[in-house]
Amino acid sequence: MLTDWVATVAMGVISSNLGDIYNKGEHTKNVDPQLLAFWATFFLIHRGGPDTITAYSLEDNELWLRQFVGLLSQTTLTVYVIILSWEVNWLSHLSIPMLTVGIIKYGERTWSLYCGSNKYLRDSLLRSSDYSVKWEQPQREYNRRFFRAIHIFISLFVDMVSSPSEIIEDRKYFQNAGLFEWNFVDSELKLMYDVFYTKAFANYGISGLTSRFISLTTTIVVLVFYAKLSVKREYPDLDHIISYLLLIGALLAEIFALMSVVSSLWTQININLSLIDDSCTNFVEICRCFCLMFCIYVVDLLSYPAQYITRNEVVPAEFLMGQSNFLNMISNKRFNIKGKFFLVKKLEELTSVGKYCVSSNLVKVICESLRDKSKEGTRSNPPSSLGYRNLLLGKNVPIFASELELHRTIITWHIATGLFYFYVDDSSSKLDERENCKVMSDYMFYLLVNQRQMLPVGAGLITLRDTVIEAEKFFFVLPNDLVQVSRALLDQHDKNIARDEVSEMENTSVLFHACAVAKQLIAEESRQLTWKFVEDLWIEVMSYASAQCRVDMHAHQLRRGPELLSHVWLLQAHLGLLEQFQIIPRQASV
Repeated sequence: MLTDWVATVAMGVISSNLGDIYNKGEHTKNVDPQLLAFWATFFLIHRGGPDTITAYSLEDNELWLRQFVGLLSQTTLTVYVIILSWEVNWLSHLSIPMLTVGIIKYGERTWSLYCGSNKYLRDSLLRSSDYSVKWEQPQREYNRRFFRAIHIFISLFVDMVSSPSEIIEDRKYFQNAGLFEWNFVDSELKLMYDVFYTKAFANYGISGLTSRFISLTTTIVVLVFYAKLSVKREYPDLDHIISYLLLIGALLAEIFALMSVVSSLWTQININLSLIDDSCTNFVEICRCFCLMFCIYVVDLLSYPAQYITRNEVVPAEFLMGQSNFLNMISNKRFNIKGKFFLVKKLEELTSVGKYCVSSNLVKVICESLRDKSKEGTRSNPPSSLGYRNLLLGKNVPIFASELELHRTIITWHIATGLFYFYVDDSSSKLDERENCKVMSDYMFYLLVNQRQMLPVGAGLITLRDTVIEAEKFFFVLPNDLVQVSRALLDQHDKNIARDEVSEMENTSVLFHACAVAKQLIAEESRQLTWKFVEDLWIEVMSYASAQCRVDMHAHQLRRGPELLSHVWLLQAHLGLLEQFQIIPRQASV
């Protein structure tokens, strides 16, 4: 927005100065009209913005019409400046091709915003009603899956549902996909980031490559001609330096944009489609595909050093999830709460946020759990109201745990998991379930405190505030060791076990409920089975929370990096576990 404002003001100043010059009928030595007009075209180029970002939020896409009005006004103003300063010399003629580049860049940005709007996506989904008919050939399976992935996400985003046959086909494919399904979902989220926040629709495909070629070659030609014709020293050296900087900057931006387009997954899919297309039989089409494949190979070679440096990373940077812990919060040295109430914002200040690389074991467990639930749902067709509470039925846990709403459940089981984790020393057994429970518990608590928009509406922060206040009442000096903190909390629970001795805050605080759950878990004989139960519970809580999160919140989160919760949500969509994808068989009419 600041760049747009600066460009608009600068163009206004330039046009005003040129108008004054020609109204008075005299030229000022310090101002060259042709040079100002040449520079003005670069404001239009940079108003187009970089290819890697067009929108900073989903709302920007809905305001594409405002951007279109800006395109018309800025183009008109630039043409007006060129006409005012026009003379039959080489610099005036060089302004025309740069004006063309500016219109292309700015037009791409406007078109990308329009393509990311809700109306365009819904209309494109309706136009693709014959989608399943187009891609039936088995040799196009991967390409069909590519477009099918985008189809699923867009249908969720615009509140539309695919046909039952497509839902069943997609569900069967993901039920037998193995761990590949997680990588597929991750790629799908990255592709949807391109759709919502970059020039995906404008850059990729034949039209994108054509515009990149025109912009790049035009910039190179203008730079060469300027270098050849500026030797006459018609302008001061400082003006030449500024012109060279503008041209070289535009050229580097075009080269980077071309490399990004050529090496993208979108372009590779389009090449595959062209190579296997029945109509791709003429020599020109084959040469075009060969050139594109050669460009991709060259770009991969150029990017090899960066891949070599980061090849030892087990998990990509996107697979990072936040971690926060209640026991760390109350053992914080800044934890000094006086009185019954304090600002909820203080919870964020007390919470320390860490990052954890999602392990392959955790991914495997989540995928297997959702896949098994999908297969069971396929056979029994359960109602869509199946949620996390059903997991608690019939289990040997306090009855109140099955009656809590989502936010209270997260806080209760987060505290209980932490107490169970630190109270019982199972580190020597190296149980994967134990570590997975701790990671998922801290992640859901992190979402509750720091990413509340990813969870449905609830009174979680009020509950957490009262739980923190209740925990503070029983400690004059809190120990720094989390093992000691957990033992101290459980000891306080034993002293206040009677219902009439519990504080008046019990209606909102869940501290003693969590301690009761933790003691129940500690009393179980089989550690492995107990941790397995808690692991299944956290997967169910995460699945339920992701399904209840609004779709636009998942899309908003893409600009900060994909959340684990979004991966779980989209995987459930492909497996037919979301409410929109539940298929209830019709009852036979009597």
